[in-house]
Amino acid sequence: MGPKRGAQKRRRGEPADAQEVLRGRIMGAAFRLLTERGYAGTNTLEIARRAKVSKRELYALFGSKRGIILQMVATGAARMQLPLRLPDWRGRPEFEATLVRYGIAALREVSSPTVTAMYRIAIADADTSTEVAQALDTAGRATTRALLVDIMRRAQSEDILGGDDPAVLARSYASILWGDLLLRILLKVVKPPTEAEAEERARAAVAALFKLHPPA
Repeated sequence: MGPKRGAQKRRRGEPADAQEVLRGRIMGAAFRLLTERGYAGTNTLEIARRAKVSKRELYALFGSKRGIILQMVATGAARMQLPLRLPDWRGRPEFEATLVRYGIAALREVSSPTVTAMYRIAIADADTSTEVAQALDTAGRATTRALLVDIMRRAQSEDILGGDDPAVLARSYASILWGDLLLRILLKVVKPPTEAEAEERARAAVAALFKLHPPA
C-alpha cells in the first residue's frame, strides 16, 4: 500500500524539515525493533509507539512497514551514489578519482553498523520473509550498481577502459573492492575498514580494474 493521496503535504504551520525529523524518528524506531525482533516480529503499531507518532502519520509518510525498510535502504544507497554524480568527471585521472571516492563511500556505508545489521536481519528472517533482503537488493545494491554500470559505459565510450560489457566492469570493480570483506564483517571476524583502509582498498581496486580491462 502506498502513501495516501496528498499525504506528503506538510501540516499547517509545520516547519519545512518537520517531516524529515518524523521520518528519521520512525526509521530509527523501526531499526531498533528490527534488530530486537526481526522483520516478522515488528509491526507498524509498535514502530509508531516507539517513534511517538500516530499510525496515521506513519502510513502517510511510508505507506507500510515495507515502505519504511525501502526508505532506510534507499537513504544509504543515495549516500553511495553521490560520489559518482558529483563532480562531473573528465578524463582518466578524474575518472579514477571518482571511482576511488565511490569505493570509499561503498565500503563505509555498507560496512556501517546499520547496514550490516540489516544484512543480518535479512539472513535471520530468510525462512519467514524476504522483504528486507529484497529491499537490500533492489533499493540498495541494484540502484548503486546501475549507476556504476553507467559510469563504466561512459569510460568505455571515451576509451578510458576496455571490455565489451560495462556490467562486467562494474561487477569486476565491486568484486575486487570487497573480496570476502563483507562476509567477514557480518561474521564479526574483522572490523569495518577505517577511512585510510577504505581508501587503500579503493585505490587498489581501481588499479586492478585497469590491469584487467585496459583500453583497446
